[in-house]
Amino acid sequence: MKRVVTWGSATLGLMTAMALTAAPNAAKAQGNDELPELSKDWTVRVGLYIFQSETARNVQGAVGISGVAERTVYYGAGYDVNIGVGYNGFDRVYNVPILINIIGKQGKYRYGAGAGYSFGKRIDGRGLSGGALSLILGYQLTMGKNPLSADLRYLFISCLLYTSPSPRD
Repeated sequence: MKRVVTWGSATLGLMTAMALTAAPNAAKAQGNDELPELSKDWTVRVGLYIFQSETARNVQGAVGISGVAERTVYYGAGYDVNIGVGYNGFDRVYNVPILINIIGKQGKYRYGAGAGYSFGKRIDGRGLSGGALSLILGYQLTMGKNPLSADLRYLFISCLLYTSPSPRD
């Protein structure tokens, strides 16, 4: 049952992020051709998450899901600044990072780093939270209204706080 709830939560999160990116069209449909500021510059990224821990791989499998909703808050000539929230993992092991990323651009190549905070759950049921650092390498496949890029992202989380599982678990 918990696996169904986790899948449901992940699906709901991804659907919410996709709805946020569709919000500009909904805003235009209300008769105003000017987009509200908050509905602009959103990106949804979906991919695979590879568990680094051998213990997690043995319990969960090697691959989980990854999704992030990001908003670009600054466009520069050589770099952009994004803020976002994501989900990485599957079922019993997951983390939810909230990050600020600086992404440099060199032609079609993308690179960057970010920092923020992450919280989640470990295999043993304990919660975890701590500082998060991300490294990004990518390539811009297409440009235009709906750009497509391929990114490789590494997320490091320092576990500053462990919490015990709830008696309900």
